Amino acid sequence: MTIKAAIKDGLFGADKTHSFRVSRISGVSNTEPRAFSPGCLKFKVTGASTAVIENPASGGDKADLCTFYYSSSDRKKVRRLVEEIKALMPK
Repeated sequence: MTIKAAIKDGLFGADKTHSFRVSRISGVSNTEPRAFSPGCLKFKVTGASTAVIENPASGGDKADLCTFYYSSSDRKKVRRLVEEIKALMPK
């Protein structure tokens, strides 16, 4: 299984793509959304870039390519994704 993300660098900037196999994930943390803050899904990936997107589109939070922010409407989907990834991670 491979996780792939495309992140736009600025409103009119180029997409930066990043992908990694679940077998390279050594840790997953999920902070669920709260009243005034988005949820945050972070992967610890062996050998992954730690470059930070300095100019995220639509005023998003600066994050590295292994960190994903999400809204409360996606809470259940993210919980299910985390469970599935943890089941596939090497023990």
